[in-house]
Amino acid sequence: MINKPLTAIIVDDEPLALEGLRLRLEKLPEIEVIAEASDGDQAIHLCQTLCPDVLFLDLRLPGLNGIEVVQALQADILPMIVFVSAYGEYALEAFELNAIDYVLKPANLGRLQKTVERIMQRVKPVDSSKEKFKLLRALGETSGIAVTELENWLASDLPLPTLFNQELVIKNNDHEKVFLPIKDIRWIDAAGDYMCVHTPHETHVVRITMKKLVSQLDPKIFTRIHKSTLVNVNCIKSIKPLRNSESILELGDDVQLKVSRNYSSTIQKIVESKQI
Repeated sequence: MINKPLTAIIVDDEPLALEGLRLRLEKLPEIEVIAEASDGDQAIHLCQTLCPDVLFLDLRLPGLNGIEVVQALQADILPMIVFVSAYGEYALEAFELNAIDYVLKPANLGRLQKTVERIMQRVKPVDSSKEKFKLLRALGETSGIAVTELENWLASDLPLPTLFNQELVIKNNDHEKVFLPIKDIRWIDAAGDYMCVHTPHETHVVRITMKKLVSQLDPKIFTRIHKSTLVNVNCIKSIKPLRNSESILELGDDVQLKVSRNYSSTIQKIVESKQI
């Protein structure tokens, strides 16, 4: 255990991403966020002024990018660096700059806990091959992509596959923000300007459009069965055909969802792949 938390500065030019990162880090007692920045110049100034223990740094910033920020700080007191990015194209540069971790957005609480564990357990630098494997493993834990696949990616010029949210941020009745794991969602349906997010134990109401929500979810896990309904394919127990190419999905616990004929072919592919 530590006597006092490590101080941290977080840097991101997207206000919502900055807020989300701060809210998650506030739940980790080992870290105390002491300042926020929205561009590279501001990040450098805050580091020189406050001398934080850790810098959580976005890579794509106005003006100086994350890599350039670290390079500019090299001559000063350099904090431990955790890169936070929606993409993996700077992974090798992060490795070369001895970053503690490389976290892919959106960084969920569980992933950040592992980052903090790495920070707390940091030992003397090991050989580069081990550091590279640690970086790949960190990417793999966030993205769900196998380390061998990431090794092939690093050896190619291909972009890292698009990553999707692992959590939804939802305000409860007390207006407190709750981080809901995506894997806990069984199905989602629209209710006017809101979306009803159903878990095994409760239903959350979120003000978001279907289009925006779909863009945040992995299509391998969530599929549309109606213009206003998404289902977690891992929750489908059985399927019952109806007339006119429609069908009924059974999710268990007496939950039944109707599949419109416009989406019947999609469901058929799922049935074949999962052998439901």
